[in-house]
Amino acid sequence: MKTSVKFSELKNLPPLSKKRIAEIKAFTNKDFSDNPEWSVEDWKKARPAFTKIPKADIHTKIDADLLDWLKSDGKGYQARLNAALRFAMNNGF
Repeated sequence: MKTSVKFSELKNLPPLSKKRIAEIKAFTNKDFSDNPEWSVEDWKKARPAFTKIPKADIHTKIDADLLDWLKSDGKGYQARLNAALRFAMNNGF
């Protein structure tokens, strides 16, 4: 089973099925009024990924083919590098 998608593949995703559209509509029509409002601090405690992560400036060397691959989808290659490293960290690589 494929577990990852290249950024370039996101442009070519198939349309949503009628069943999936119905599921999304059913979810968006639910009444969530019994849920309390969350403050920014609540979100930070619940999901640290929503907070801005401090950046560190480093100098490192990576293989040229990896850099070419990261840059192949245009701007944002550093974000893609961070995403790849975060995936590796979170999955025990």
